[in-house]
Amino acid sequence: MLPRRPLAWPAWLLRGAPGAAGSWGRPVGPLARRGCCSAPGTPEVPLTRERYPVQRLPFSTVSKQDLAAFERIVPGGVVTDPEALQAPNVDWLRTLRGCSKVLLRPRTSEEVSHILRHCHERNLAVNPQGGNTGMVGGSVPVFDEIILSTARMNRVLSFHSVSGILVCQAGCVLEELSRYVEERDFIMPLDLGAKGSCHIGGNVATNAGGLRFLRYGSLHGTVLGLEVVLADGTVLDCLTSLRKDNTGYDLKQLFIGSEGTLGIITTVSILCPPKPRAVNVAFLVTCVPPACGPGSPRPARLPHPALRTPGLRQESLASSCHAHV
Repeated sequence: MLPRRPLAWPAWLLRGAPGAAGSWGRPVGPLARRGCCSAPGTPEVPLTRERYPVQRLPFSTVSKQDLAAFERIVPGGVVTDPEALQAPNVDWLRTLRGCSKVLLRPRTSEEVSHILRHCHERNLAVNPQGGNTGMVGGSVPVFDEIILSTARMNRVLSFHSVSGILVCQAGCVLEELSRYVEERDFIMPLDLGAKGSCHIGGNVATNAGGLRFLRYGSLHGTVLGLEVVLADGTVLDCLTSLRKDNTGYDLKQLFIGSEGTLGIITTVSILCPPKPRAVNVAFLVTCVPPACGPGSPRPARLPHPALRTPGLRQESLASSCHAHV
C-alpha cells in the first residue's frame, strides 16, 4: 500500500504548456484536455518508486521466453516499443509513472486467462488497465509490472430490446455504449465526465457513480453479472442476465469496486433503464449568495445585473447565461 499524503497539484497542471490554449483562448492543462503527455515544456513525471518509499516485491522479470510465449497467446498484441509505452505508464494527472516494458492487448477472456496463467507460473506481476482515466494512480504500474490493457476487448455481445440488459466486453468505451443503447431507446445507468475514454470494465472495477447515481443507484444494483479471470487464470463465470438470482453466493459483488485486486473483469452484464421521454433543465440564480457563516466576506463578484432583474424575459436570460458560461 502506498502511504497517503495530500496531493499538491503543480502549477503547470492547471496552467498548461506554453502556447496551449483552449476554445476560449485561455491556456489549459491536463485537467482540461487529454493527450498532453508529449506537449512541449511539460515537465517529466517522476517515477512512482522515487516519489514514494515503496519496495518491489520479489517478482520475476520478463524474459525473451516470456515475450515469445505472450506473442503466441496474443499474436500482434504485444507492445514493447518504449515510445508506445510512455502513455500507459503515466496516470491521467501526470503525477505517477511506472516503468513497465511490456503491454499486452488481448481480445478475449481466453487470451486473458492464458496470460494470467503464464504470469502465475512465472511469478510475473500484472497491472490491469482500461481507459487509464483514474485520478488516483490505480491503473498504472508502480514498478515494471506487465500492463494488461482491455482496449481491444470492445465488442457488444448482446442486447435485449425489451428488458434493456446489455452484455459487452470490459473494454467497451462508456460513450460508445451510451450511443448504442440510446439508439434503442435506453440509456446507460451511469454517466461520467470521462465517458469518452473510460471503459465499462474500469467503471465496474472502481464502482464508479457519476451523474446518474442518485437516479439509478450504484453499480452494485445495476450490474447483473460478470465474467472475471482470477490471478491463476481461472475463469469465473458469473455472467447471469437475471434481475433476480437467489442461487448461491452473489460473487460478482466482490469484484465491483475491487480495482483489479481480486481478478480482471472481462465481460459485463448490466441493466439499462429506458430512455426518459423528456428532460427538464433548471437554471437557478440567487440575487446575493448567502454567507457561509458569521463574518464571512462577501463574494468578490456578484451575478450579472441582468440575472438579478425581476421579470426578466426568457430570451434575455438565455443570452445572459450563454455570455457568462
